Amino acid sequence: MKKQSYSDLLKDPRWQKKRLEIFKRDKWKCKLCNDNKTQLHVHHKEYINDKSPWEYENKYLITLCEDCHQEIERIKKESPDIDINKIGIYKSSGWTDDSTILFVMYNSNLSLRIYDQNKEFITGYNFGHYILNDIRRFLSKHIK
Repeated sequence: MKKQSYSDLLKDPRWQKKRLEIFKRDKWKCKLCNDNKTQLHVHHKEYINDKSPWEYENKYLITLCEDCHQEIERIKKESPDIDINKIGIYKSSGWTDDSTILFVMYNSNLSLRIYDQNKEFITGYNFGHYILNDIRRFLSKHIK
């Protein structure tokens, strides 16, 4: 029997059921930025060989919006051992040209990333470590 592709596995009714269960648990919003308007994805925090997507315990699954999911995948390429629970994302959308601005914090790094309305990366900036604590204090006062 031919092995199914990963994208085919995601069409399986068992995955669809599991996916809805995770969305419901996470109150139909992104667990990183709290967005409930952008398309939602269920992200596997880690992959286990020989497990189908729906066979994971719920603790290994998290709801992410499309923007945060894209960022998580980018970060994982740079830092494969990153703990998703140590990533913070603040998102601001709906600028005049429908661009999205993300502030992303992980591993004592802070970056600003700007995407256009088609989710294509426009530009970004990595802040130096010396201002990270000031920014954290500021954000913690204003963002709950």
